[in-house]
Amino acid sequence: MIFLSLGIVVPASAQQELRQPLTMRAAEDSFLVKNYLLLAQRYQVDADKALIRQAKLWDNPSFSALFGFNSTNNIKPFYIGKGGQTQYTIDQVVQLAGKRNKNIQLATTKATLSEATFDELLRTLRMQLRQNYFNLYFQQQTETVLRTQLRNLQEIVEAYTIADKKGSVAHADLIRLKALQIGLENDYADFKQQELESQKNLQQLLHTQDFYSAEMQPSDTERYSLDGLNLQQLLDYAAQNRPDVKMAQAEYLSATANYQLQKALATPNLHVGANYDKHGTYIDNFIGLQVGIDLPFWNRNQGNIRSAKLQVASEEQQLKQQQSVAQTEVLNAFEQIRAIEKRYPGVILEDFQQEYNKLIDEVAKNFSKGNISLLQFIDYFNSYSDHVKNINRFLANRMNAYEELNYATGQELFNKK
Repeated sequence: MIFLSLGIVVPASAQQELRQPLTMRAAEDSFLVKNYLLLAQRYQVDADKALIRQAKLWDNPSFSALFGFNSTNNIKPFYIGKGGQTQYTIDQVVQLAGKRNKNIQLATTKATLSEATFDELLRTLRMQLRQNYFNLYFQQQTETVLRTQLRNLQEIVEAYTIADKKGSVAHADLIRLKALQIGLENDYADFKQQELESQKNLQQLLHTQDFYSAEMQPSDTERYSLDGLNLQQLLDYAAQNRPDVKMAQAEYLSATANYQLQKALATPNLHVGANYDKHGTYIDNFIGLQVGIDLPFWNRNQGNIRSAKLQVASEEQQLKQQQSVAQTEVLNAFEQIRAIEKRYPGVILEDFQQEYNKLIDEVAKNFSKGNISLLQFIDYFNSYSDHVKNINRFLANRMNAYEELNYATGQELFNKK
C-alpha cells in the first residue's frame, strides 16, 4: 500500500518560480505611485486649484486709441501732428456686489470637490486592491494543497495501475481512484482560473505584467478586529467625512456659491476710465473721467437665479441621501463582521484547523497500513479537500468583510502603519 501524507508541500512549478513575492505594504506603495487613474486625478486636483488663483485676478483694463484721418475732403491717414486729431481712452471694469469674492468661493468649492473625488477614487481602488490581494493569497493557499494532493494521488494511481495489471488489487478500486483524480484536477483548474483572475486584477491596478505570490504574516490578520470600535462613532463619521459624502457636501456648497454669484450678477458692473482728446472737444487737449454702468431694465438674471436656487435644493437632498447611504453601509458592514466572528471565532477556528490536520495525518498512516478501506480513504480525502477550500474561502471572506467596513467608513480602521 502506498503511504500518503496530505500535508507535504511539493516543489513549485516553473511558473510559480516566476512569481514575485508581494506583501500588502509593497502592493499599496506601488499602487499609489503607479496607478494611472490616481495620477490623473491628482493632476485634476492641481488643475482645479489653479483656477482659484485665476479667480483672484482682477479684470484687465482696456485701452483704445483714435487716430484722425483729417476730413473727407482732404484725407490724411494718421494725421496726428500739429492740427491733427488723436484720442485715447482707458477703461477698467469694477465688479460690484462682491462678484470677485463669490467667484473665488465658487472656484474653492470646486477644488474641494476635486480633492474629495480623488479621495473617493482612492477609497474604491484601495478596497479593490486589498480584496484582490486577499483573494489571491487564500486561493494560492488552496492551490498549494490541491497541487500536493494531486501529486500524491498520482503516485497512488500509478501504483494501483501496476498492481491492477498484476491482478493484486480490484480493478474497481483503480477506477474509483481515477475518478477521484479527475474530480481533483477539475477543482485545481477552477482554483487556478480564480487565481489568474485575481492576478489580472492586481496587474491592472499596479500596471505591471508581473505575476505575484502574496505573502502574509499572522500579524497581518490579527489586527482585523472590532475591539475598541464604537458603532455610533463610525456612523457619525461616515455621515460627515466619507469621501462620497464630502463630494455631496462640496456639490451642495458649490451650488450655494453659484446661487450667491448669480444673485450678484444681477447687479451690473461699473466701468471707470479716463479719456484724452486732442482737438475733438470744445477745448484742445481735453482730459476727462469716464464712468459707465449697464441699465438692468429687462435682464436681471432672473432665470439663472431661479435655476441656481433650485439646484441648491436638489443638492441638499442629494447630500441627505448620501449621508443615509453611508450610514446604512456602515451598519451592514459592521453587522456582517459581527455575524462572521460570532459564528466562527478565530481561536476556535484555529484549534479546529490543527485538529483536522492531525486527523488527516492519522488517516494517511492508517491507509498505508491497510487499517482503513479505499472507500474510507477516498471519503476522508474528499473531506479534506472540501475543508481546505471552505476554510480558505471563509478566511478570504472574513478579511474582505473587514475591508468593507474600512470602505464604508472611509477610514483606515485596521491598516494603520
